Amino acid sequence: MIFQKEEANGALYQMSLYSTGFVPGESKRQRGERQKQTSEAKKRSNALAQRWKVMQIMAVNFCEMRDLFVCLTYAEAPENEGKDLEAFHKAMRKAMAKMGEEHAYIIFPAEHELPGCPVRAHFHIVMRGITGAGALAIMTKIIADCWGHGAVDVRPLRQNTEFFEDTVKYLLNQPHSKGRRAYSCSRNLKKPNEPLRLRLPDNEAGEVPPGVKVIDSETKENQYGVFRYLVGVIVGRAAFDAYWTRQKKRAAPDPWERIRRRRRRLYNKPASVWRC
Repeated sequence: MIFQKEEANGALYQMSLYSTGFVPGESKRQRGERQKQTSEAKKRSNALAQRWKVMQIMAVNFCEMRDLFVCLTYAEAPENEGKDLEAFHKAMRKAMAKMGEEHAYIIFPAEHELPGCPVRAHFHIVMRGITGAGALAIMTKIIADCWGHGAVDVRPLRQNTEFFEDTVKYLLNQPHSKGRRAYSCSRNLKKPNEPLRLRLPDNEAGEVPPGVKVIDSETKENQYGVFRYLVGVIVGRAAFDAYWTRQKKRAAPDPWERIRRRRRRLYNKPASVWRC
């Protein structure tokens, strides 16, 4: 049996699947080797899931060339980075509201050497921009005025690979303080769609959906199981939507959702069916 997860956000389609076999009569050494490979596979899977999640957020919230890739640096060592960011976002919300736009962002803290910067701490931000003549110059001045703790580098957000994957990899690989979140988002960003999770027979799993063009895929297999992922572009919307509707009907809800549905049915019964 194969466990398959599918996600669709905008034109971005992603699928991951894995299986785990059971080998009866394994020795202690074999069980240790199995556990080691499972742990390594889990780390790869977690890193991939994190990258995909950020790609999904980018795909449904930001546009190439309209929006911005920003770096905020410090001229002097900060006393409280949290308060600095809070003041920056407050000023940006006011400035963007005057232009009829919302301040929306994903921020990635980093701590490493930068050319010409005496302080290692800095922030990378993917940020909502504006359109029109001189938009980049206007946004650069606004961001510099709102920051005020050092230099700012403002560039148009570019998509060198599909769905900003190269940008996301770069941002998530930035070194930062241990225990600190790799990124955080403004609350006004649209959330990615819920994934579909299915358990399928081996001969039904991993099929490329109709209307999807594959841009990246990888398969790893050993005696303990198989792991595969696939990233694609939805190029045929009608065919894909029909496929997605069928998959949603097949996808069983998770156990907690089944409990919630059962409780809703129970408490929505008319009073006449209740007995003391």
